[in-house]
Amino acid sequence: MRELTARRVQREPMAYILGEREFWGLPFKVSPAVLVPRPDSETVIEAALALLADRAPPWRILDLGLGSGCLLLTLLHEFRAARGVGLEISEAALAVARTNAAALHVEDRAELLLGDWRQPDWHDQVGGPFDLLVSNPPYIEAGAIAGLMPEVSRFEPKLALDGGADGLAAYRAIAAEAPRLVTPGGRLLLEAGEGQAPEIHKIFQSTGFTPEAPWKDLGGIDRVVSLRY
Repeated sequence: MRELTARRVQREPMAYILGEREFWGLPFKVSPAVLVPRPDSETVIEAALALLADRAPPWRILDLGLGSGCLLLTLLHEFRAARGVGLEISEAALAVARTNAAALHVEDRAELLLGDWRQPDWHDQVGGPFDLLVSNPPYIEAGAIAGLMPEVSRFEPKLALDGGADGLAAYRAIAAEAPRLVTPGGRLLLEAGEGQAPEIHKIFQSTGFTPEAPWKDLGGIDRVVSLRY
């Protein structure tokens, strides 16, 4: 107990200390290789369940930047006939996601892949097209990371936080390939930082997507950008 207290005094997140965090009522294993799942990200699940109101079809779902798997695996838990693909750059994070997939009994419907959307032709790796693309990409401006609360800036993986100079680099990479990845009439649900939704809309409109009303988190912030192809 003394050791755990000492770790918390150093501002290490409780989720890393305990090795687990609840998301959408489900238990997820976590480690410093993945972002701690947050209530803000549950807005993605809320939006998906509302927009794909029929849970019976065998929807195809893609999650870019899989992390712990909290988005994709929760959706597979809710959509019992769906199948999903998750792309993750970190081998350590991928191991966490695979553990979670097995614990939630969705591993037979989840293809979890090691890959990097910054590399050429990365879209060939994931297949598709998909009915739903979800992502919680890195969206913090690189210069702002050091000023975040210590639990984030000192402990959470920089690769999952750093969105480049303006915080939008990952959205541009996804937008460039999204037309190859999403079915006509399919949707993208992308988590975003405060005030970023208008710029993300512009990025995706240039590749043929139609913006829909953003979904607000519990704090009233436009947290999830919704786009239709």
